[in-house]
Amino acid sequence: MGYLRDVPDLRTQPVRDIIFERLRKAIVQGELKPDTYFTDVEIAEEFGVSRTPVREAVQKLELGGYIERVPMRGNRVLGLSPRELAHSFAIRKALETLALRYTALRISQEDLARMEDILDRLEAFAASGRSEADPEQLFSLVKEYNAVLFRSCGSEHLEGLVYAQREVFDRYGVMRVVLPNRVDRSVSRRRQLWEAFRARDPERAAAIWAEHLDESFAIWRDKSGYAEELKDFPFF
Repeated sequence: MGYLRDVPDLRTQPVRDIIFERLRKAIVQGELKPDTYFTDVEIAEEFGVSRTPVREAVQKLELGGYIERVPMRGNRVLGLSPRELAHSFAIRKALETLALRYTALRISQEDLARMEDILDRLEAFAASGRSEADPEQLFSLVKEYNAVLFRSCGSEHLEGLVYAQREVFDRYGVMRVVLPNRVDRSVSRRRQLWEAFRARDPERAAAIWAEHLDESFAIWRDKSGYAEELKDFPFF
């Protein structure tokens, strides 16, 4: 299991936490795909540890909805149906628009300046026409911007909830479907959002981001082939 290579020193934190985090990342990043199986014994051998911390880590994965225990088979990696992923989109919209309202009220001048610098680089990159040839650079700049965006809400708990939902979308490669189909609009909306933050206008910020996510949902639904299945889905 290559995703368990190069693990940190097992003495630096509880073994169960290291195992849980490595397996969780493998699932989220798609290295462990839905409907694949692994056993506690395989993980214990990979780490060179007893089965007790592995069992504890797997229990946390099960509680988090990442896997299910299957008698005589091991642990099955769970996937989301298109309808459940659509619900995750709606949850993400509710959380992120709330976070951005707080960001509009709380963002510091330093973070406004940092965000503007990222925007300048993002706009220059988009204008260069290299986004199709170098999508990783585009994704990197967007993530850098978003990190300031959500950190500035001032609530670690809310920020954590936002990123827990975003991990779901990383797992299913949603951004890689959506972003290349609207690079210019994505960049211009982030500039509009920065202007709303500078004006300390939480409702304007929330409205811009709601429109952004409405469009993201429509692109994902149609480009992923779920248009017919989700035609009646109410996206709030």
